[in-house]
Parts: sequence; structure tokens; C-alpha cells
Amino acid sequence: MNASHHQPNTVSASLKLSAVAIAIFLAGCSFKEDRKDIVVPIIDATPSQPSDSQLTDKHNDKPKLPSTYNYVVRSGDTLGTIAQKYLGSSQRYVELLELNELKPSDAIYVGQKLKLPTNGLTVPKDAELEPAEGETTVASQSSTDLELEKLIEAQEYEQAISWITDQPGLSESQALQGQLVDIAVIQSKNYKRQQRTSDAEQLLSSLISEAPLNKANQKVLISELSTLKAEQELITAKRFSDQSKFDKSYDILLVAWNQVGQPLEDNILFTTTRNKVSEHYHQKALRHYRNQELEDGLNYWNRILAINPNDDLALVYKDRVKALQNKLENL
Repeated sequence: MNASHHQPNTVSASLKLSAVAIAIFLAGCSFKEDRKDIVVPIIDATPSQPSDSQLTDKHNDKPKLPSTYNYVVRSGDTLGTIAQKYLGSSQRYVELLELNELKPSDAIYVGQKLKLPTNGLTVPKDAELEPAEGETTVASQSSTDLELEKLIEAQEYEQAISWITDQPGLSESQALQGQLVDIAVIQSKNYKRQQRTSDAEQLLSSLISEAPLNKANQKVLISELSTLKAEQELITAKRFSDQSKFDKSYDILLVAWNQVGQPLEDNILFTTTRNKVSEHYHQKALRHYRNQELEDGLNYWNRILAINPNDDLALVYKDRVKALQNKLENL
């Protein structure tokens, strides 16, 4: 591929990505609940207009509340996915909005209790729900003891983690394991904000090695620990780049990228340091290219692509070098 063909493709890809981003924005938004660390999108579709019967019900002085089940929100949930799983259609998220007296702009958060209607309710085998009547119930998932519920509501996450790890049925309960992982991630972020990084690493490491978690839950904690360690190393990488020690900075960036990958695109420390190192390598590569030292130039562009596979300039010049090398071989 040569430069003249590659660049339009890059522009087209960028336009497609922009279109996708706009579509995602228009389809639904995420709103952060101040007292929680994990944000759960509220909806995954545009709310429909209420029917005439729904409007009439709202004007009744004492509307009759349906029988309900209680569901405790977990990481990754949206009203749409909850409706799809338990009610058979994501479009029924509108019923959840009304039943729980939520607005489309409200947030749902991990640990929040939501009422589910019994009409059309299906309960998967791995789900644990308890029946509740109207708004007077305090029941939640059967795996969630009242003591644990109080600890979560009080944001006493250290005690909540200890409570869960002391439960003899933890290895068999997917619900408890999921709660443990969610709470551990929240507490890790709390430690990080408090500049207690070593405590965060110790918490995650101990749960990974000692808690009876399945592979999927262990993978979540391992990813969180890798990200935490990478973020600490990035501070050193930035210091090296500020001192013009670009090779040392690059080595750290490469390890971080290989361990964490795409999530680092949202880390401003990583991206700003990477941009500085990449610019230095671009200048060196271009000097080699102008001197017809193609392999030396290509080496620097490959290094850039190793920490930023979408670097347009490196991709363009890599194609040019390949095209020139092919011409030279055919002479």
C-alpha cells in the first residue's frame, strides 16, 4: 500500500469512528452518581412517550402498585439489559423507569435496589431475587445479607470486603463473587485517590491469590491491578521524557501498553507522554528517510506503532518505505 491510497482510507476510518461516536452519544448517556465510583448507564434506547393509560394512572390519588421483585444493580448493568434479561425485551426499560420513579436523566449505580414487575418476569437460573410488595419491602437479593447491605450503603467498603470473604459459600455464589469484585474495584480507586497506592495493590493482590473466585472474576481484578501498576510506572515515564531520556520512557510505555492496552487511551498521562516520545522518534525517522537510510527510519516508525497502532504518520511512512524497498529490489 502506498501513501496516496492509505491516507484516504485513514480519513474514511476516522469519519466512520466519528459517526459511531455520535450515534452512541445520541442513543444514550452515562451520568455519574457522586457517591459511587462505578457509573452504570441509565438507558440504552430513547424513551417512548407514555400511553394515555399511563398518564391517567399518574393522576390517580392512590395508584395501585404491582407486585414486584427486588434486583440489586451490578457493574455493567443498564435498564435495557436488565429488562432484556428479566422481562424478555429491552424496550420494557420504560416500565422500570416508571416503577422505580426514575427520570431518563437519572443514574443507576452499583448496589442500588430496583423493583422489577412480576408481569412477564422470567428468572434465570443464576439469578437470585426475592419477592417484594409495593414500596414497603426491604428485601434484596437473597445472597445479600442485611449487614452487608448496610455496609455498602454506608460506603464501608473495607468491612464489606471482609464480610464477603468470611462467607463459607463464597466459592459457589456468583452473586457474592460479583459483589466482592465490584466493591474491591471501588475501594482500590478510593485508595488511589487518597494516594495509598500500596494499599490498593495489596488489596487486589490478596484477593487474586486468596479469594475463591472464578476465572472471570479473577481476570477483572488482575486487569485492575495491571492498570494500577502501569499508572504508577507512567509517572516515571513522564519524568524520563521531560529529561529527554526518550528511550527509557519508551520502554516503560511499551510495557504498559502490552499489559493494559486500549484502556490507556483514556489515561492523559500515558497519551501526553506517548505523544512526546513519538514526536522525537518521528523526527529521527524522517532524518534517516531523507538520507535514504530506509531501514533505520522504518525501525523508529515501527517503534511508534508498537505503542500507538493508529499513528497515521507512522503508517503512511511505513507504506512509503515498503514501496521504495520494493522498487529497489526490482531494479
